[in-house]
Amino acid sequence: MLLINAKCGDKIEIKEFLGKDAILKKIEAMGLRKGDIFEIVKKWGRNFLLKSGNNRIVLSAEIAKNIKIELIERDFSDCEERSCWKRWRWFK
Repeated sequence: MLLINAKCGDKIEIKEFLGKDAILKKIEAMGLRKGDIFEIVKKWGRNFLLKSGNNRIVLSAEIAKNIKIELIERDFSDCEERSCWKRWRWFK
């Protein structure tokens, strides 16, 4: 499974990086490593907000499609996207 296919609230483990050297250098510069565990806090548009402990990282879809992951757990109760929807649904 690729990171771009993950949903808000998923807990994931990074398994492998795909792509060209330029993409791999960007990923390494952000501090992402194989075996790291993250939670997807928010997904908006083509961007992902990942959380690991106190650290948060924003990834674009261009980078997310080059990261192979394994789904550890799926939990929607903590998802910021759902809380925003509940708060702003009257705004439609």
